[in-house]
Amino acid sequence: MFHRLTLIFICLSLISPVPALPQERMILSLEQCVNIALDKNPEFQIVQKELTKSKIGIWEAVADLMPMIDASASLSHAWDIQTSKIPNFLKPMLAPLAPSIPELAEMPDFVQLAFGLENTVTYGVTLSQPIFLGGAGIAGVQMAYASRRSTRNLLESTRQNIIFQTVDAFYACLLARELVSVQEEALDEALANLDLVQKKYDAGSASGFDKMRAEVEVANLKPEVIGARNNHQVAMTGLRMILGLSTEDQFDVEGHLEYAPDTFEGITLDELETQAFEKRPDLLDFTAQKDIARMGIALARSEFMPKLYFSTDYSFLAMKNDLKLTQDDFSKGFTSAISLTVPLFRSLKNYKGVQKARLDYKIIIDSEKQVEDGIRAEVEIAYNLFQEAKEKYKSAKESIDLAEEALRLANLMYEEGASTQLDVLSSQLAMTQSRLNYATALYEYQMSRYELRRVSGTLVGILD
Repeated sequence: MFHRLTLIFICLSLISPVPALPQERMILSLEQCVNIALDKNPEFQIVQKELTKSKIGIWEAVADLMPMIDASASLSHAWDIQTSKIPNFLKPMLAPLAPSIPELAEMPDFVQLAFGLENTVTYGVTLSQPIFLGGAGIAGVQMAYASRRSTRNLLESTRQNIIFQTVDAFYACLLARELVSVQEEALDEALANLDLVQKKYDAGSASGFDKMRAEVEVANLKPEVIGARNNHQVAMTGLRMILGLSTEDQFDVEGHLEYAPDTFEGITLDELETQAFEKRPDLLDFTAQKDIARMGIALARSEFMPKLYFSTDYSFLAMKNDLKLTQDDFSKGFTSAISLTVPLFRSLKNYKGVQKARLDYKIIIDSEKQVEDGIRAEVEIAYNLFQEAKEKYKSAKESIDLAEEALRLANLMYEEGASTQLDVLSSQLAMTQSRLNYATALYEYQMSRYELRRVSGTLVGILD
């Protein structure tokens, strides 16, 4: 009986659904977030595939200049063979022999000739080699190489943008978490103040108005805490989207908002601008785009040029009324040819093609100038924001030290009856604002560091 119950229990445990274990929460650092984003970001994956395509495009362009070899075989059957009636040339030629050969008089004046037999079989190999394409072949190869350079620049630009977006989302989570902490501390201080006021009120040393003001302050801070927690969740959702994580993936971020000296602190605006013009991938891309446009002009011009091709054919042919073929039935053919084609009249198509290609090149030149102006403005703005962020941090750090001391003195003086409840509440408000400003200043400083590197094209990874 015991063994039977044991067997039933084992069977039930096998067929019963096993409750899923709670998924372990991931703790992600900034570096891990950047690596995940680069690994899963769809835009980055698309550009990587485009780079692979551009490499294949080079081989395609080179292949247009290489010889092509084709094998062919065919079998054709004539259901009705064409015939032609022609004069019988033998009859007049043999006319002098008519007295000796009476049968010659019966020869027909015309005869029917059939062209071909019922079955025709051919097989062979053909080689073709372009000799001169009017410059189109070389231009195509150069265009393919320029396209690969352009895609590489696009890949680098996309990579730097993804790094910046990930860093921004990561620090936004740290900032939101810090703001939650600030609001919770403010609520705790307000509750502690309410408790103190309540005791003084019970002892008769505080008025009902003081008690009411303390209660109002607590009531006002509770929605701020709820809003801060909601903003933190929104920030985490934004980071989740950038990382490409599913809603089932539980994670938290590891790190703190803090100040770190930057190697760009001593750089001048002119130096930063020079660096941007040398390294910005989107600006370097115009070099490749101009090469592509120039090759486009060469391709358009090649339509006016003659084309020269070489071809050779090595094949076997057999004709027979049945399909009982042997190798002896085949005859060999070996021919070579050089062909020249010269465009004489194509309406205005070729001319307009060259005109369009030249306009494409001029558009790229104008676009390059526009991007240069935009980069110059971006660099100046990023430089000024970095300087501003440094000053904001210094000011916020000094402010928070003063606010902490002011709140300590206000609480102490209120306990001793030397100040009013309004002084305490004002000090608490100033302390909360100082903490918020300090956290925001740290966030802006860190992002200004990354922005400097993004606009100068040197954002290769996370910063210390």
